[in-house]
Amino acid sequence: MRLLYFILTVFFTQVLCAQNFNPLVNATPVSISEVDVSVLKENQLYISMPFAKKLVLNPEQKKQLKERVVIKLELVYTKYRTAESFNQKTLNRNRIKELNKLVPHLFENRFWEFELISQTNGNSRKECNNMFHGFIVTFRPNSSKEMLNSEANYLSGLVTTMLKNDSIENDTTPKNFNIKTHYDQQIGYVHDTVWYIDTIKPPSPPDFFYLQSLYKDTSVLSAFNRNKNWNNFIVATDVTGSMSPYSAQVFVWLKKQAENKAAKFFIFFNDGDEKPSNKKKPLETKGVYSTKNKTLQTVINTATKCMRNGSGGGEGLENDIEAIIDGIKQYPAAKEVVLVADNMEGMRDYKYIEKVNRPVRVIVCGGKHRINVQYLDLARQTKGSVHTPLSDVLNLQTIKENEHFFIDEKEYTFHKGRFHSLYSCPKDH
Repeated sequence: MRLLYFILTVFFTQVLCAQNFNPLVNATPVSISEVDVSVLKENQLYISMPFAKKLVLNPEQKKQLKERVVIKLELVYTKYRTAESFNQKTLNRNRIKELNKLVPHLFENRFWEFELISQTNGNSRKECNNMFHGFIVTFRPNSSKEMLNSEANYLSGLVTTMLKNDSIENDTTPKNFNIKTHYDQQIGYVHDTVWYIDTIKPPSPPDFFYLQSLYKDTSVLSAFNRNKNWNNFIVATDVTGSMSPYSAQVFVWLKKQAENKAAKFFIFFNDGDEKPSNKKKPLETKGVYSTKNKTLQTVINTATKCMRNGSGGGEGLENDIEAIIDGIKQYPAAKEVVLVADNMEGMRDYKYIEKVNRPVRVIVCGGKHRINVQYLDLARQTKGSVHTPLSDVLNLQTIKENEHFFIDEKEYTFHKGRFHSLYSCPKDH
């Protein structure tokens, strides 16, 4: 029976692997006349392949994808074909497989959007040979100092506005008023007293070319609102570039807590201040700033200092575990840790998750497509949980070997001590 179970498990896993690229290959293509790679932005990279072939012309480009966060992948081909028997889907699949061989980490966690681009120009092999074929990769840009300062200023302005409006609401001095009249069919003319309270409009979020939509993502507030039983915990927050929409929610939530000091301690981390990548070592990266939960202003001052001293976002790895361990050392009475994590980026110190000795509640930010399986591993290892805008994922430690399960309609499996997305097959199969 055990042998049969093993054979079925291996077969089933291999079937899943065979279907790995189906959603990409079967995507509906977008038709355009011709792609002009000369107009790509500085945060984009094109990977060329010959017409009707799967060969990557410059394999050294894999170095340019190292430790970068990909937000979009486009496969470009020409609609023209030289033979009726030619199968475009087969070529597309082979090209994707070839890219997967070159940069397998790109496909382990598919957080990026995908698009097939069908070029309608080119009516002969000669014409098509002069057109671009291959992949266009769009990265999340690294944050500049200007961008980090803008995000920090936004957070400071948001907190200042909340405190001022709170002061206005608690002000008992007489307010200006006006009398307005309207007609009600049942009782006749009604005089309404309209009181005017001078409120301050909150600052507008920074208009970064791809981040604006993130300010509508309520992942953090939703998770906190659903889990009011959390108590005596540390809040560890990633404040690298692009995380201000979520950091802002931490402060909005904190402001609403008033006298409820459930969050006792705050840790903010930026992955090493401005340290070069080649000098960043796991658990020794630095760029970790902490404070007790004294006042809202104290917490925001610590967060913005950490943010301004950071080296930006877009690199692909963060020092989450280092920050968590540091927070527990400074506040050992904590029962658990709430980690506000950038779902798009992995943990630089992932292999040290066994050193964390408190349950970690991971609020994944930017998990629109998939949950980063590293955070599922962290929650399982620490007997914690994972939280999306819609779901609270509990008891991950009860998931058995090769078991499959769903989170927000996406499928995952647990194999040999690690979680995998359905399409992210275990490496030994």
